[in-house]
Amino acid sequence: MTRKQWIVTGAIVALIALPVVLKLTRSDANKVVDTQAAGTHALAPTVLASGTLTYESQVTLAPEVTGRVQEILVKEGDEVKLDQLLMRLDPKLPLAAIEQNQAQVRQARLRIERGQVDYDAQVSKVKRYEALKASGMVDANSLEALTSARDLSEVDLRTSREQLSQFEAQLRQAQEQLAKTEIRSPLDGKVTAIYVKVGQTAVPSFSGIAGSVLLEVADTTSIDAEINVDETDIANVKVGADARVVPAAFPDKTLIGKVDQVAIAPRQQSGQNKSYPVRIRLENTSGVVFHPGMSCRAEVLTAAKDAAEVLAVPVQALRYEDNSDKSSKAEKSVASVFVYADGRARKRPVTTGTADDAFIAIKSGLKQGEQIVVGPAKTLLFLVDGEKVNINVKDLAVAAKK
Repeated sequence: MTRKQWIVTGAIVALIALPVVLKLTRSDANKVVDTQAAGTHALAPTVLASGTLTYESQVTLAPEVTGRVQEILVKEGDEVKLDQLLMRLDPKLPLAAIEQNQAQVRQARLRIERGQVDYDAQVSKVKRYEALKASGMVDANSLEALTSARDLSEVDLRTSREQLSQFEAQLRQAQEQLAKTEIRSPLDGKVTAIYVKVGQTAVPSFSGIAGSVLLEVADTTSIDAEINVDETDIANVKVGADARVVPAAFPDKTLIGKVDQVAIAPRQQSGQNKSYPVRIRLENTSGVVFHPGMSCRAEVLTAAKDAAEVLAVPVQALRYEDNSDKSSKAEKSVASVFVYADGRARKRPVTTGTADDAFIAIKSGLKQGEQIVVGPAKTLLFLVDGEKVNINVKDLAVAAKK
């Protein structure tokens, strides 16, 4: 082997051996860990759910009478006022019904007038015959016949008056049908959708066929979020609870609000768990370019603002291992933390409670002020009970200040 080959071979051996030597020389060095003193915190557990953004008041207008769309007076995005005319259906059929009912009313009134004249004549005739009978000039049979004729005339008059009431009711009904051909705004707001065109037939129906929905009007001054909360979490959601909502279209903007309504009855889709609709009244919606139906995710706080502080540690400090106790009443996993004491990391089983995004409550197994190993994550993952460790210099400085 030449000198040059010896040099190359030695360099390769050195490169391979160097990491091994470094590892062996550092094997006795203590691991550096991050610690934090166990303290009390007011936890803010949350419920996560998804849903859509919607206007606070949004009304879908459907036809109440069948008719061809004759005129559409607005377009999507127009601002409208309460009772403003938005759309007109063909009024020919209701107008024809009104004319027919008006003729029936006139005829009924004429019958009443004729019946009244006949009744008044019968009453006068009966009075004359009563006087003649008293003087003995007519017999009782003649008076009785006239009395019966008077009574029948009275019945006919009452019948005519009832017919008039019936025809007047039909006339009012036809007038209401005519009024329903004019579609008016039920509130101050904005036209958010128009589903029909001029010439299309509007049809009252619940089956969702074409023409069964005309348009939508919404109060755009305020925006709500309607989320679906799983049945396992709905018991923790209360009216008035604070919530944070992030629209999918604006992932960097968090909308703040409060729970306004919690549904009593659930919704259930095929093959899915039950969920309960929850409406959140949003507050800081200025500057949001909003379109109804935008997807969003929400985080509802389930604890009160004045919730008591409890002993808690950062969630990353917890380690979970399978429980060796396989009985039916035993927990499937056991939680533990590493406590720094006398230069070593001591494993400590703990009982956990409520948690939020940052901290988890410790019910037992830990005292306030004890130094808990919280990282680094890779070091914590492979940490062994009783292993020698050094505290990060920054943590020592913080502990000294306290």
